[in-house]
Amino acid sequence: MSDYVIKTYQEKFIEDQVRIGTEVSKNWLLFGQTPVDRLKEAYSQPDFDPETRLYCFKGEEMVGFLTSRVIPEKEEGKTIATLSPPLVLEGHEEAFGLLLSEGVKILQIKGAEIIRFFANDSWGESAKVPEKHGFEFKRDTAYLVSQKLDNISTTEVKEDVLLYDKERDLDELVAIFVKELGMTEEQAIQNFEVIDTAENILGHFVIRKDNKITARTYAQIDPELNVAYVGYIYATEDKFREELVSKIVNECKEKEVFELKSFLFGGMMEKLKDYEGMGFKQESKSSMFEKEL
Repeated sequence: MSDYVIKTYQEKFIEDQVRIGTEVSKNWLLFGQTPVDRLKEAYSQPDFDPETRLYCFKGEEMVGFLTSRVIPEKEEGKTIATLSPPLVLEGHEEAFGLLLSEGVKILQIKGAEIIRFFANDSWGESAKVPEKHGFEFKRDTAYLVSQKLDNISTTEVKEDVLLYDKERDLDELVAIFVKELGMTEEQAIQNFEVIDTAENILGHFVIRKDNKITARTYAQIDPELNVAYVGYIYATEDKFREELVSKIVNECKEKEVFELKSFLFGGMMEKLKDYEGMGFKQESKSSMFEKEL
């Protein structure tokens, strides 16, 4: 008989959930633990199903949890569910398998016909779930690329590199993102709204030539890791790209940032070779797997 007990969601579990999630995923890439206040807000919504949040205890101690979701809209007539990796403290490997097994059972009871599991090659034991539990690879969903600032060649910035101006630049940038990345207008506008409200932005830069945007990117600093994350680097010519990147590199060095990273997702994934041409190397990737029930 197992020493572990699995329980479904109770509000008092949230703080331990965040503590465990933060600890387990501290070295994971392309993953972030949602903070307490946002979890409380999400779990108070009318469509929240407490049976899709599982918590594993050994005695009075929470040692792991798992989150899942049944997607309301069917795809090709089938009910789809998503299953997140079990997050389990070191030394409680048995809890990992128990949470995963129980999570699949609950989704099956709720009518799921296909389960989707997202994994990253930096997620330790969670990265091995697909091959061990009958999930089939479907597609890559994101890349993380990076390079050290010392490895980036810079050039003299001859063009005027301007700070983004919403009134002047937004409509033109939305059109660029729709064309280059396959976004909808709504997705593109939302993207820029997120940047407008983000913290630790080093700068959101554009280069204009003949009253048209010829290059654009932004950089956001992670002060704890001393790295900067750069957004989509758009340029109509190599010289504009080189000057824009040089602007970012110079400002990063002033802030004692030593590395640039970029998340490539959605339409940006098709630009991987462009980033590799700029000297970025793939650091990790996330993929989607499916299992039919």
